Amino acid sequence: MIEEENILSSDDLIDEDDEVLESRLQQLATEDLNQISTQDELKADGNHSSTTAANTKPETSKANAAAAATLEKINGLIAESTALKEQLDDRKQQYLRLYADFENFRKRTERDKEEQEGTITGKILKKILPVVDDFERAQLQISPKTDGEASIHKSYQSVYKQLLKCLKETGVARMECVGQEFDPNFHEAIMQEPSADYDEGIITEELRPGYLVSDDRVLRHSLVKVSSGKIDGDSASSEDAPSNGSGESS
Repeated sequence: MIEEENILSSDDLIDEDDEVLESRLQQLATEDLNQISTQDELKADGNHSSTTAANTKPETSKANAAAAATLEKINGLIAESTALKEQLDDRKQQYLRLYADFENFRKRTERDKEEQEGTITGKILKKILPVVDDFERAQLQISPKTDGEASIHKSYQSVYKQLLKCLKETGVARMECVGQEFDPNFHEAIMQEPSADYDEGIITEELRPGYLVSDDRVLRHSLVKVSSGKIDGDSASSEDAPSNGSGESS
């Protein structure tokens, strides 16, 4: 932006110099013609001989012709300067258009490259997530009973933690969904049942974790269980209460 302003101000100075130069050249040409005419008049008044008058007329005609030729040449140079200036302005506009097109192409190329890299990275990370699921299921199902089993359990848990660390550094984050309102943009409901703690439309259980990448794009939706409505505690307790067998009547 600063360079464009400098260029415009320089052009303004050039335009101003051209106008001053053209005006000055025309003024000089006019002064020459007036000076020649004045000299001719002085010569005509100061010398009354027919011989001098006869010699002055050819000289005056030659001077006028030379001045007229000089003025014509100046006008031609001015016209040529104007044409060159218009050509320069046209080339400058072409350059600015080409520069703008190139900048748009460069930005579009960078954006497409980033999107392509994000898509490829997402596909790779999505294939790693089932491995994380297997580690978590093993952690819940295996209960080491001997020192050897405990050592093995500790070993693969360290691998699991290292895998989570790598995913985190890549920008992958696990969703927190239990207790939140169901959102089809982030969650996938596979079950719906009444709940004693949550109102209708609230996630009650996470069946498979979901993940996001760094720019809040969904890498994998969460599989969840959703509440169909809150259970009335009083009605549930009355249904479960045993009937009175004493046969007392009010």
